[in-house]
Amino acid sequence: MMQFHSKFSFLLLLCLMHICIEAKGTEHDEPLVTLDMKQTPIRKVLAEITRQTGVTFSYESSLTKHLLPIDITITAQPLSHCLRILFQKLSVEYIQSGKYIILKKKQKNIVISGFIRDKSSSESLIGASIYDAKSHQGTTSNADGFFSLTLEAGNDVYLNISYVGYDSFHRSFIQLEQDTLLPVLLNSHQQLAEVVVTGEYTSSPLVQTSDMGHTRLNKDLIQQTPVLFGEADIIKTLQTLPGVSAGTAGLAGMYVRGGNGDDNLYMIEGNPLYQINHVGGLFSSFNAEAVKDVEFFKSAFPARYGGRLSSVVDIHTKDGNMKEYHGSAMLGLTSGSLNLEGPLVKDRTSFNFALRRSWIDALSAPTIAIWNATRNKGETQIVARYAFTDMNFKLNHQFNDRSRGYAGLYWGNDFLKGGEKREGDNGYESRNTGRLRWGNIMAFTGWSYVFNNQLFGNVNAAFTHYSSTLKGDYYQGTEANYVSQESSTQNRIDDLSIRANFDFRPNASHQLHFGTHYIYHRFHPVDEKSYFSNGMTTQTRQNNDTALPAHELGIYMEEDWKMNKRIRLNAGIHLGLYTIDGKTYTSLEPRFSSRFLINPQLSLKASYTRMSQYVHQVNESYINLPTDTWIPVSRKLKPMQSDQLAVGAYYTTGNKIYSFSIEGYYKWMKHLMDYKDNYQFLPPSTSWEDKLTQGKGRSYGVELIARKEKGKITGWAGYTLSWNDRQFTEINKGKRFPAKFDNRHKFNIIANWKIKPKLELTGSWTYATGNRLTVSFENYQAVSPQHPFPGGSLVPPYIDSGGLDYYTERNNFQLPAYHRLDLGINIYRPKKKNRMGIWNISIYNVYSYMAPVSIRKGWWYNNDCFYTLGIVPIIPSVSYTYKF
Repeated sequence: MMQFHSKFSFLLLLCLMHICIEAKGTEHDEPLVTLDMKQTPIRKVLAEITRQTGVTFSYESSLTKHLLPIDITITAQPLSHCLRILFQKLSVEYIQSGKYIILKKKQKNIVISGFIRDKSSSESLIGASIYDAKSHQGTTSNADGFFSLTLEAGNDVYLNISYVGYDSFHRSFIQLEQDTLLPVLLNSHQQLAEVVVTGEYTSSPLVQTSDMGHTRLNKDLIQQTPVLFGEADIIKTLQTLPGVSAGTAGLAGMYVRGGNGDDNLYMIEGNPLYQINHVGGLFSSFNAEAVKDVEFFKSAFPARYGGRLSSVVDIHTKDGNMKEYHGSAMLGLTSGSLNLEGPLVKDRTSFNFALRRSWIDALSAPTIAIWNATRNKGETQIVARYAFTDMNFKLNHQFNDRSRGYAGLYWGNDFLKGGEKREGDNGYESRNTGRLRWGNIMAFTGWSYVFNNQLFGNVNAAFTHYSSTLKGDYYQGTEANYVSQESSTQNRIDDLSIRANFDFRPNASHQLHFGTHYIYHRFHPVDEKSYFSNGMTTQTRQNNDTALPAHELGIYMEEDWKMNKRIRLNAGIHLGLYTIDGKTYTSLEPRFSSRFLINPQLSLKASYTRMSQYVHQVNESYINLPTDTWIPVSRKLKPMQSDQLAVGAYYTTGNKIYSFSIEGYYKWMKHLMDYKDNYQFLPPSTSWEDKLTQGKGRSYGVELIARKEKGKITGWAGYTLSWNDRQFTEINKGKRFPAKFDNRHKFNIIANWKIKPKLELTGSWTYATGNRLTVSFENYQAVSPQHPFPGGSLVPPYIDSGGLDYYTERNNFQLPAYHRLDLGINIYRPKKKNRMGIWNISIYNVYSYMAPVSIRKGWWYNNDCFYTLGIVPIIPSVSYTYKF
């Protein structure tokens, strides 16, 4: 890779030298000009240049009437240099065409800039559309609600500002001649029906921008998608999009365009998180009540993002109401949540606090207690408890119209305990229990500042801590004669980061984004301890892998250029450097996307993106679990890399009620990581690096989506046709094999029907080709019960035959197709003082299809040697939300 970069740099240098030589040659061919004039009218200067060079100046006589006499001294300089010096300080610009030089008045530009906020709460609105109907120029607001629109001075301006779920804002200016700061406060729709109907994907950017694979979600849309236990969930809403696979049925996993679960970058306020699931994946760690806006990218990634291969989920949390105190409380089947917001200093400082906690442990405790109470002495009793908690807190302070500071905290924690215990006669006791705790802590602070009406900046610093700890406790015997064993395994990551991002908008056709970030990582891939005692001897073993510090630096620049009415380009580059264990990896990641506008309703787009990834979560089971270890690259393991090409067509009807899109993509990946075949039989002293191998993969397909975005019935239907495979030298004998989530077909329908203002029906239907897994259809016959290793002939999978499983190839079995229907109903009950009660009744998996997620072996003489295992049957749920 370094050799390639060196060659590339050498060729680039030669090209630049060639251009410079040609430029100098061209300059030397120009006629030379010598001038020495003091307080000379511009017309005489132009006449002297004509006399010396023979060029002709063409201009209106009124153009030079008000220009003051000038001083200019030039000795034997080329004509082009002379013209640059002459006109650089005049209000005149020139265009040279052969022997003719055309002069015209320099066009002055003015800038309209400001912040777009919610009128009732002063909450900034992200992605609002700003459009001038006169010049047909437009832009959007950034993550802080800031916008900047550059227009020609002296013209009339008719500004139209709109945002999903809000009344439009209109402002006219007659012959605007100066820069204007325009604070914009938008009113939320007052009618409940309107709020729900317009909570959707915005349609205009679908056609107008160069974005591909980009979706913006708001809180309303997230809450309209029926999901398990009635819990609004960001990740499960994203699972309904084309190109996004859920992985295992009912879980909040996400596998995007052939990537693995760890290939997704999850961010809160621009800072990454590592483990984002509760209950082993039944819920994600993001509380919808704390969320203001979610951006999702699966291709054409903006240059500011890096570090993952497949997707980006960028979450912005609520700032808090700066004018009034508000809140909400939700009681659901498995959890409850509380959200509070309001001003600490009115119109200056606000807070937002959101807390969610499950009560699965409280609900299950009586059942477990009753079960254990019915057990006789000597019978096994159950030990079980599970709970999760997540909390979001954010402070927001407005120093002035240009400056804003913020700070916040995120905390997510899961605790799982399970096992059994038994008490017998003569003091005999046995127990075998395990405890698993995992979660994230993130503290962040930042400052946003408007340097001028075209330049906006944001600086952010954060600390992130992730840990997963598994503890086991085994005891059997009496106080005088016992066997006791304790063990613990921990995986931990600590990050310190600082980021700086800038937006520069010199005119309506150009937007420049640039910035940098630095992260100090500290990895603890494996931290194991064990203690063994039999009452007479004691053994203690400790395997504390040395902490692995790593340094990550990223620098990016990106420009969005509207070349003309039809062509728009977005080009950028992300430079990444990663240093670990004395080894430095560099990655140069070009990003490019383009749009060709056929007409105002139809456009074609194409993009290319390269992404690199420096950390990887190694899965030892079929599903993504918190016990799976996060490991960084090393001297032996190179950073993973993906390249993706995408093309598409996008159409929106004139009334913007319907929109349609089709995208095709091809993604190739290298240096992917996985466990070697039979890694379980390597010596215990084998390092984690030596258990892994690297290979390549590819994914390609086509995605279609149709949306209805206005009216009483809204929603979308999406279809995905895709292929996804892998190839490793040390896996599957080097042969290419299908990936676990090689789902050939995926189909989703999401519908929302506003029956009347206080009643809403939601529905979702999903179909997907079954996942793949590795199945042993035969066993090696055991040589003897004491030596169940390969040594005899292969036998059918008789469950007691002993020996080792024999696998023909990786992922050799495809599960049956997965499909599910979910229904929900929302009942709105308005209260006094603008308060609201909302009942949600949901049915998950309406026709109770037990989707197979795995298989197990049966008796060899049975007609069916293998049985599929299904989870998550029909689950009705009810929740109540009170907003005040």
